[in-house]
Amino acid sequence: MTLKNAVNTRKRYGVTAFLWGLLLGAAIVVPIMVIDNGYFLYYGDFNAQQIPFYRLAHDEILSGHLYWSHLTDLGANFIASYSFYVLGSPFFLITLLLPSAWVPYAMGPLLILKLGCCSLSAYIFLRRYTRDRLWAVIGGLLYAFSSFSLYNIFFFHFHEAIIIFPLMLAAADEFHATRRRGVMALSVAAAAIVNYYFFFGQVVFIVIWYTVRMITRGYRFRLKEFLLFAAECVIGFLISLFLLLPSVASVTGNYRVTEIINGWGALLYPSKRYLQLLIALLFPADLPAKMNFVPDGGGQWSSIAAYLPVFSAVYVIAYIRSRKKSFSRLMLLILVIMALVPALNSTFQAMNVAYYARWFYMLTLVMIMITVRAIECVDDNAFRKGFIVTAVCTAAAALVIGLMPYESFRNSHTVLYKFGIEDDPSQFWLLAGVSAAGLILTLILRLIRRRHPRALIRAASIALSVFIIAYGSIYLWCGKYSTDFSDSFMIDHALNYGADLTLSDIKTVRSDFYEGPDNIAMYWEIPTIQTFHSVVPGSLMEFYNSSGEQRDVASRPDPKYYGFRALLSVKYLFRQSGSYENKGPLMPGFAFVRAENGFDIYQNKYYLPMGFTYDVFYSQEEYLNLSNSFKHLALLKGLVLSQHQMKKYADITGYTDGMYLNLNAQFDENHPQNVKRPKYQGFDSVTDTFFYNEQEYVKDVEKLQQNTCDTFRYTDNGFEAVFHNKGGDNLLFFSIPYDEGWTASVNGVPAEIEQVNIGFMAVKVNGGETSRITFTYRTPLLREGIILTGVGLGLFLLYLTVSLIVNKGKLSASTYRRRYKIIQNNRNTRKTEES
Repeated sequence: MTLKNAVNTRKRYGVTAFLWGLLLGAAIVVPIMVIDNGYFLYYGDFNAQQIPFYRLAHDEILSGHLYWSHLTDLGANFIASYSFYVLGSPFFLITLLLPSAWVPYAMGPLLILKLGCCSLSAYIFLRRYTRDRLWAVIGGLLYAFSSFSLYNIFFFHFHEAIIIFPLMLAAADEFHATRRRGVMALSVAAAAIVNYYFFFGQVVFIVIWYTVRMITRGYRFRLKEFLLFAAECVIGFLISLFLLLPSVASVTGNYRVTEIINGWGALLYPSKRYLQLLIALLFPADLPAKMNFVPDGGGQWSSIAAYLPVFSAVYVIAYIRSRKKSFSRLMLLILVIMALVPALNSTFQAMNVAYYARWFYMLTLVMIMITVRAIECVDDNAFRKGFIVTAVCTAAAALVIGLMPYESFRNSHTVLYKFGIEDDPSQFWLLAGVSAAGLILTLILRLIRRRHPRALIRAASIALSVFIIAYGSIYLWCGKYSTDFSDSFMIDHALNYGADLTLSDIKTVRSDFYEGPDNIAMYWEIPTIQTFHSVVPGSLMEFYNSSGEQRDVASRPDPKYYGFRALLSVKYLFRQSGSYENKGPLMPGFAFVRAENGFDIYQNKYYLPMGFTYDVFYSQEEYLNLSNSFKHLALLKGLVLSQHQMKKYADITGYTDGMYLNLNAQFDENHPQNVKRPKYQGFDSVTDTFFYNEQEYVKDVEKLQQNTCDTFRYTDNGFEAVFHNKGGDNLLFFSIPYDEGWTASVNGVPAEIEQVNIGFMAVKVNGGETSRITFTYRTPLLREGIILTGVGLGLFLLYLTVSLIVNKGKLSASTYRRRYKIIQNNRNTRKTEES
């Protein structure tokens, strides 16, 4: 075989892996698109986040809104909020070539493309670990349609990490096998750009992988090579910083990031979690939002999935029992231990306390590598042991879960029992049947290998393809039937982008939503206070969490906190038509207007336009000491400031020296007084004079309505307002989240921005004059990140240039010669590694 033929052969297998994955992806996705009039609609997060996020980010970028998005919750840093979801994705970049209305239609084709790319990237990695490259192609299909991959269609943006990860491992292998320069740097840069959250977990894996390969002599240690490898990783990291630096800097204010796993929770899981981990290996995964096999075990949305189509864990068990000195066995055992120990598991997500298994695509790839190698080399005795262990564990789990009796009803005369502790019996037995069918096919394929070895790959290809289409279709349709809102409703009332709405100011005021799909306002691209989005300003989370509303992945203020609607300038309320019996007002002041676009619309009589002033001021300690039941109303009675701000603006607030001495001696924010009007020993708080009821609420709002901005409008990267101050100097409040990237000017003069009411902004305006206020946002650390990226690119070019000079301009040719030699000696290399 000539060098040219070898290269062409490699390309042919790569094209096969990609097109095969593309074809199987189309087989399970296109039928749904046909049913959904060209859209691909799924359920849960896919419908609520992935589709509207893609379109919103597309429109924001093409409109020049690159820094601040006022359509994301109460406002958010655009780059930080969407780099986790879409901004680093090459698949999203494709949509920038499309008109806005086409973007939702592109979700199905993009998913098919992602599945094809998953297959290709896994093949590129696996081809070095198989004798016959067709098994590497099959390994690529196992990876693209593993339960982890299908589970995370729900989280559409996870597939970028699934695709890039095998390429990182392939780049590491390439670096050490052929001394090819630059590939590791490019793979690190790509991984960090596509998704910073997954990148940090991938770094942990690469360190483990590199160490194990060194220990088992898969990589030969040379100090020079090690230093060059490390240099490439650093250069790749630098290249990514234009996106990584501003993104990571923003999420540090998110309390979910700062909660660290500790105590016994770092050593042991609840007992049911271990059962979930075993089930994840033996059965197709539960749906993300619904734990069916172990209903009360927790772990919803955790991506706890590692099942391999057809082969399950059969060949994994067979291989690790028969190849006790192989590097892949050691690697797998390390990963299994890390999955079983909470603290080790959390290293893949920066030691966060929440349970996630979102690194299991790494475990899955290692299992696939072992499986495709084992099919080629393990003997019948090892296979028999692997099959028996897997089949017995699968049958035992299915029978125990599916047939376990439990008491469902008891009274003095009757006791009723039911069988099966799963949540949804039909779905449970369907997925258990899928697992059983896979085991039967595995046994049949083994018999074919024994009797007709030349027909094995063809038989495996057919069996795997049919299985993937059947299993993938079953899984996706199970998800679609779990949706809370019908496809017809989503198409007619969400994906029409609010075309039937006739409210003239709907694009300029905030709205509230109930009894409807999450992020319906994002589909319509209108400002709202109801948002399902994980990455928002830390100041916004601080506001909600200190005001009686837990804010983790979504802003959904309870209707009982109706004062927030006035504070946050909500003018309209939307409730899905026909979803409730009582058509009366949901909250005080909201009156029915009309029904449009599938919703009943209510208008807030106590609407406060954006930008207003107070004449009462009190400290954060006084606010935090209030009962949560009254905080939403207290925010309409006075402006909450820090004690430093009270002193700084003493001419406005009435601050005097010694004002808070007794308060500071008594206050403990961890033990606030849960009373209507807090009392301080020796301290007279202004909050002692506050009363809370609907009549007071009306009075407070009417008072604030007298001092609002004359005009307010959003700009490309901020907002502008005009305020005629009829009184003295004051602080003008805006319910837009505080962030370090804001600058402001009043009448063209730079103004200092104050963080007030826990999480929002205010600027000082002079009394008796009209002020023109401009707020402008620039993403913090974006400029520094771009500079560091430029440094990284410069170092990368310098590194390649020096490498070419050292190799006398023959780097590429020498690389391909080495690779050709590896192809010729591939069989002997495999035998050596397997021994």
